[in-house]
Amino acid sequence: MQRVPPWRAPLEMALVRLGLAVIPALPRRAVVGLARLLGAAAYGLARRERRVGLANLELAYGATRTAADMRTILRTSFFSFALMMLDLFWFARHRTARLARWVVLDPSMNTLFQPGAALGITAHLGNWELLGQAVAQRGYPLASVAAPLANPAVDRIFQRIRARDGQEMIPREGAVRHILRRLRAGYKIGLLLDQNTPPDEGGLFVPFFGVPAPMSSAGAALALRTGAALFFGFCVPERDGHYRAFSTAFFRPDPADGTDQPAALEQLMLRIAGVLEQAVRDHPGHWLWMYKRWKYVAPGFDRSRYPFYAKPLPEKDSTNGRS
Repeated sequence: MQRVPPWRAPLEMALVRLGLAVIPALPRRAVVGLARLLGAAAYGLARRERRVGLANLELAYGATRTAADMRTILRTSFFSFALMMLDLFWFARHRTARLARWVVLDPSMNTLFQPGAALGITAHLGNWELLGQAVAQRGYPLASVAAPLANPAVDRIFQRIRARDGQEMIPREGAVRHILRRLRAGYKIGLLLDQNTPPDEGGLFVPFFGVPAPMSSAGAALALRTGAALFFGFCVPERDGHYRAFSTAFFRPDPADGTDQPAALEQLMLRIAGVLEQAVRDHPGHWLWMYKRWKYVAPGFDRSRYPFYAKPLPEKDSTNGRS
């Protein structure tokens, strides 16, 4: 893991402490208003991220959306991300009461709260942090896989905040062994799967908006290995400052699928990617379009279909990719 420069670490720590002191004292309306201001400022000033976001939107929608539509989606995405960052601090105080008041659990979430292990799949859509907190606060054992922050001191602060609800964080490196143990104990496991995972790290290329992108095979492999259910949940902001947590799919892999493991794995990953893509299509303004989702070009796939920032896989990965 890359560490932050020595000069930046104490500055980040000071900003986090300031945020924890100031932001939780603001009324909800002020937090939402501040997120709109910060989102608008970031859209105007963050040229590189704006260029990446518009390129991703062009790949996803092409001629089906106007340029004005795509700019509106991207502005909303900047706002949504700003609100999520502010809410890392705002929900740190009066946590139980604020989660109960401001995070509304849709009836579709009831499927998750059945006894037994489940793999909870989500994406960088809306507020994925609050989704885990809301589930953990219901009293169900939850463990989420996440890469630690580059600043260890800041990482420890947010780990403590997450742990207040009983949520356990599993480091991304070497996560499978820990996940298997917790699945056997009946845990719900949270996985973010819309990230670039190269083949040498366990990823496979699957279509996402029609263009292959590498996705971790961990969720599909664990489901096939253990028979755990796959639950897809998301948490998106409403205009009045509330969040709505909801599920879009819940299913178990067919035990017979394990008879042909490679083919079964690929088919299940295609299904997972399809559910995630539909969630983004349903709520486009709340996905993190500024992320370089199509960073790697799938071997043998048309390079012109990819955004400007895409690059070939490193040589060690090039024989493992699938399109």
